[in-house]
Amino acid sequence: MASSGGRNRLTTFFLLLSLLFTQTGCWGGRELNARAFVTAIAFDLTKEEELQSEQYLISIQLPVPERMAGGEGQGGGEGKPFVVLGSTAQTVASGILQLQRQLDRKLFLGHTRLILISKEVAETFGINHVIDYFLRDFSVQRMARLAVVDGKAREILELQPPMGQTPSTYILNMLSPQNGSIFTYLTDLGKFLVLQSDEGIFPVLPRLSKGKETELTGGAAVLRNGHFQGWLSDNETRGLNILHNEFVESEYEVECPLHPGDQIVVGVNALHSAYRLEEAGGMPRIKVMVHGRFETREFTEPHGPEKHEEADLERAVSAAIREEIQQTIKKAQELRVDVLGIGRYLLAHHPRFWAQLDWDTEFPFFPIELEVKMDWGLTIRRLGG
Repeated sequence: MASSGGRNRLTTFFLLLSLLFTQTGCWGGRELNARAFVTAIAFDLTKEEELQSEQYLISIQLPVPERMAGGEGQGGGEGKPFVVLGSTAQTVASGILQLQRQLDRKLFLGHTRLILISKEVAETFGINHVIDYFLRDFSVQRMARLAVVDGKAREILELQPPMGQTPSTYILNMLSPQNGSIFTYLTDLGKFLVLQSDEGIFPVLPRLSKGKETELTGGAAVLRNGHFQGWLSDNETRGLNILHNEFVESEYEVECPLHPGDQIVVGVNALHSAYRLEEAGGMPRIKVMVHGRFETREFTEPHGPEKHEEADLERAVSAAIREEIQQTIKKAQELRVDVLGIGRYLLAHHPRFWAQLDWDTEFPFFPIELEVKMDWGLTIRRLGG
């Protein structure tokens, strides 16, 4: 005969088991078909005529599941596989609330992968004013990509890409390493927040614009305290990637040292940059040292570079890269914004010297010397005349 304690344990087990079967699949959460998943959100500037005040035009992109599985018999529907909704408001929170009134499902930002901000919003309100809302919403992933749009951000969301099903997926790929473009500055919400909190450096965000049929990437938006200050060009952005040691691989075209007018395409596959504080004539200066390696890949004429012109070719490639990085440094100093991270280097390695500086005032005029040395890997060489 079972003991009293054993019967009690058995009864408790069946009670717990019965409670388990009465629970919903989401354990108190919201069912998937009761949510509207926001994949991308865009911010433009608009003016409320009655109030004579500038406001946000907030646009969100939502996937339409029944249109995303194309083909006969697969549930595919006609029309774009996404819909774009918008609202105007003075704050992000009130704009989201207005958007919610247009839907029969609860808006969910946990799948938001893109936050696009127009240049006008970045100038007028500032990036910080926009993303503050997303910092308070813990469902928003820190891997969400940020970009500043040269033009209307909403138009980016409405343009049907040539490949892929939604603009959000297409743009996300363009702003990711798999894009392979060294002219794009790669960042996300988490990286932006880290750089923004660091002393001695200001963050930049990738530039996005609308082409005739597709979106275009390349270049970067320079920000100071969250406000737009100017653009870096494609080549200046590549130079910034080199200075940040985020360069992967790229190609440069230089003139053949022995055959003027002939062009040589070289592939630069390794670069490293470092800063050093020096004194020159009793005055402090920063020396930027960039070292790397390249290989020859293509020639406009039948001949190719030969061993005896190795030194000349290395000087030509070094000069091309040096000119590009020098332009990046010049643009940063012209905009009076240290996106190079020189201030961060001084703070970390020379704190006493840093404490004596008014860096915001001194950075535009601080002497910066650049040294670039490239070595030829000699991996592809074609000989002959």
